[in-house]
Amino acid sequence: MIKCLIVDDEPYAIKLIEKHVNAINDIEVVATCKNIAEAVNVLLSKNVDLMFLDVQMPEITGVEFLENMSVSPSVILTTAYREYAVQAYEFGVLDYLVKPISFMRFAKAIERYRQVNIDNNLTDEINLPIVIKSGTDYHRVVPADIVYIKSVREYVTIYCNDLQYLVRSSMNQMLSQLPDGAFVQVHKSYIVPVNSIVTVTSTDVILTDNNKIPLGKAFSDNVRRIFSR
Repeated sequence: MIKCLIVDDEPYAIKLIEKHVNAINDIEVVATCKNIAEAVNVLLSKNVDLMFLDVQMPEITGVEFLENMSVSPSVILTTAYREYAVQAYEFGVLDYLVKPISFMRFAKAIERYRQVNIDNNLTDEINLPIVIKSGTDYHRVVPADIVYIKSVREYVTIYCNDLQYLVRSSMNQMLSQLPDGAFVQVHKSYIVPVNSIVTVTSTDVILTDNNKIPLGKAFSDNVRRIFSR
């Protein structure tokens, strides 16, 4: 669940965001606050993934808060004034919603949050080494270094630039060791990194290093869906 905090001095604005949140399955409101002081207390005591922060508030504005904020969940600014948009993005906010906030625009902001976090998580995971056994030796392999993986009978060969590792494993077992979403099976005998795919034809996928890998019919729809998202 995405845990969110709503900070706004207008009760109606809070209720509207809560209504939008309730229409989406994987997000929940952990607290609502009418000023910055309350928000600071929540941020120090609860896990917050995403904060909806009003710009214009009494005593301390949302922008002033951003200038001095030490606890930093992702932030989506909300305001009735478009002129704050440029200043807001200087603080690395995720999005900027102009009131009254429509559900479609709200949902787009949530999707942006998901995508940013998926990309960040994949970047972290793809640089964490996995341990494989090749023959009698054990090796640490960084998934980001894998060019592709090829299966022959009960073995797979992991191709990592100038290195190769022969591992006794099924394709499903191999996929289970790799970061979720970072690799895709394109053929009964091949797994490739998603971000290395530059072209998908009717019969092949072409990777960034010009390796041409066969595309199996049973896998083509899934590969095209992932490639085009």
